[in-house]
Amino acid sequence: MSARKAPEGPFPYPTHPTWALNLYEAIVNTCGVEGFAPVPQQAVLDALAPALGEGEAKHVTERRRESRFLRATAYHVEQRDTDGALLVLKAKLHGAATLPWVNNDRTRSAWLHPSAENQQRLEELVDQQRSVAVRTVALERARSALRTLSPTATAAENSAAAAAVEAAEEELARARRELEVCEQTLGKRRPLPVVRAVTEDGIPLAALTTEAVRTEVATEVQRYAVETLRQRARQRPYDLAESLVQEGQRDSTVVVLQRTPVIDQDGSRRHIWRGQQATGANRTDARLETFGITPQHLLTGVPQSLLRLPGEEDNRRMVVRGLGEILRRISSLLNAEYADPDQDLEGRAQRAARIAQVPARIVVGAKKPERLEESLRQLNVHEHLRGQLDYEDMDRSLGLWSTLVKAYRTKGLLGELLAQEVAHGRIAASELDEEAIADALVGARALDELMVLLPPGDDVGPMTLRDVAIRCATVLVFPPVPPRPEGLSARAHMPTGQYWPVVRAALQEASWTQRNGDKAKRRTEIWAAVVAQHFLRPGPLAAAEGLFGRAEVQFGVRTDARSLASLLTACRQGDPAAWEALVRRHLAPGMISGAEPFITPNQGSLTSAQRKGVRRAPSNAVQSLVEAYTNPPEGVTRALLLAFAESVLRAPDSPAGDGLAPGTFWAPDAHGDPCEGLLADKEWFDALFPLTSFPRSKRPQPPADNIAAEDGGSGEDTVELAEEIPEDPLVRLTRLRMEVSAVVDSSTVGAAALAEQIARLLVTLEDAVRAREEAGAAEEPAQVQKLYVEDFNKIKAECAKIAPLLDKATLAVMSL
Repeated sequence: MSARKAPEGPFPYPTHPTWALNLYEAIVNTCGVEGFAPVPQQAVLDALAPALGEGEAKHVTERRRESRFLRATAYHVEQRDTDGALLVLKAKLHGAATLPWVNNDRTRSAWLHPSAENQQRLEELVDQQRSVAVRTVALERARSALRTLSPTATAAENSAAAAAVEAAEEELARARRELEVCEQTLGKRRPLPVVRAVTEDGIPLAALTTEAVRTEVATEVQRYAVETLRQRARQRPYDLAESLVQEGQRDSTVVVLQRTPVIDQDGSRRHIWRGQQATGANRTDARLETFGITPQHLLTGVPQSLLRLPGEEDNRRMVVRGLGEILRRISSLLNAEYADPDQDLEGRAQRAARIAQVPARIVVGAKKPERLEESLRQLNVHEHLRGQLDYEDMDRSLGLWSTLVKAYRTKGLLGELLAQEVAHGRIAASELDEEAIADALVGARALDELMVLLPPGDDVGPMTLRDVAIRCATVLVFPPVPPRPEGLSARAHMPTGQYWPVVRAALQEASWTQRNGDKAKRRTEIWAAVVAQHFLRPGPLAAAEGLFGRAEVQFGVRTDARSLASLLTACRQGDPAAWEALVRRHLAPGMISGAEPFITPNQGSLTSAQRKGVRRAPSNAVQSLVEAYTNPPEGVTRALLLAFAESVLRAPDSPAGDGLAPGTFWAPDAHGDPCEGLLADKEWFDALFPLTSFPRSKRPQPPADNIAAEDGGSGEDTVELAEEIPEDPLVRLTRLRMEVSAVVDSSTVGAAALAEQIARLLVTLEDAVRAREEAGAAEEPAQVQKLYVEDFNKIKAECAKIAPLLDKATLAVMSL
């Protein structure tokens, strides 16, 4: 930094180090009085004080009996009287002092679970990116050497220079192909960084930290986070950057201080402290863009060429790392530009003047620092679920999932539900680490935290952990409801147990008695979004439509207690119930989110020339696979079905093979052996398991674990009377009401199947007409056409009976 006096202007300079210490003292004392854990001292010195601006620390503190405290008007408590309570400092920060938070819930669907395998793949991708960058520079140098050859250069020199360019182009093309392979192994996504509370001397404090990574990896993660955030922000109906330039930032956003440990190329380790925008991440990105700084540079270091001061020599190898020095240089350059009478009115200084300082609520204390990340995530979720800038469908469902998991934790029911319905009593709820499991379920930690829920004897691997995560999602979204007590009056309140009210409150649903389809659709979308995050290539939410119905919403889903290996063994032994459980609860997610999906949305917008297979409802595809076990179509054997099931379960983790892309597999034959050259895709699946109409049947549920034991007594247990006992009217009413719902569902499926069959008939006829015209063939004889018309009229006559019957049913249901 130059020794001469810095120019004055609207852009603030960092707080003096003495006042930084005073500010830390005031925070610690105030947190002690309020009962909060404070932020670490280094977070205040490295991230908060430089961002406040000169004099701002003095404005928010005061002296009381030889000690400093925060002024009563300078702080307040968020979420008071809860475990997630936060003490936040209300102050103005430098407009270029904070970063968009990577863990933004509005982009959660764009991230992978932070497993060790995904982290290793990210390391390989970053290395390959560097390789591409090096070869790009080498190509430019080779082209420059070719262009600058002297006109008198010999033919040999020209040939050598041209050969060098050609070789550099080949090397770059190869590096780019390898980079694309690395992108594919990650599904063009990135693993979400794991953040936890900072711990000093074994005491958790009110700041976050990530795991130590290489500097290049931290840079790539921040770049990807901002790129994804910008894609989501395209929904905004106005230009956010221009809005900030013209009007400034009026509302206050939440900032958390976070440490990013990085390892530089020389092997040295350093801790980077920065303020992260837990809310208002888009505004932060727009501000940095206006200041001319990228978030990656602000995190790991800004090249000196971008912040070179007057009279300073240009050093291409110098990087400015300290936040205080970065902001000091930005303010000095922009203040000088702002004071220049000949300044450009569209220059950076003029455009950034209204956001030179912005209001913020900085987290400086936490009631339970271990829950700091969860509290901030919920603030972010609430802002978007209730705010103007909405989520995309996938992220909205994940936001609701995060809210639901927190609701279970708040009620103290998360461990109990998972212990009973997933572990089936093999482990006590008190033995589960609810915090770690909740973080793993929402994607904030690796799925390794769920290994305690695995059935005994199961190998711990990606397939089994993914399966137990899907089981957890199923029971949390569709919790079990106790059966209706015997003798309960039809008008009496139905006791729904302790889990259903949690879901209703978190998702803001109607009462239990209202069996509408909206609840089923909404919960199915949440389930589909959660499950999709366990795959590299998440399928669309609409591909799960109809997999859960109103009965699953009202009475819940009880998972099968058997492990995957046990289910497969039972299927080999001829157990149809095991096969149905395997298909509906374990294969369906992989069939939706596979590299070659077998289940796609039943939508007309997807009927393009590139679409594989036929258009069919997802539930029809699942039902056809279920029925194939007991009523196999031509060419289908149980050996084929079991080989297909095992391939689907392994597919997400299978590497590329000879002629196969990662995650795909060859179709099995009747003996269960792979048919090399025949890809298992939707076209193959639909041909083998064709679209047909199935009767709606009640899906079997595993028996409850708490069935009451029979009373012991004298005499015969059962006795058969000579005459039938008349059915009680109330019992008959209850049974018929249940049957009405099932018949309505069955009729709906049947009508949809009929419409699909007639649509296929029309398409077939139109294709036949085009084929006849192209071939120049003669038309069918009039007698044949007449027979077809008679058949069509019979179909129309049958369809005409439907409307009057539905009208009568509508009148009847009004009196039900």
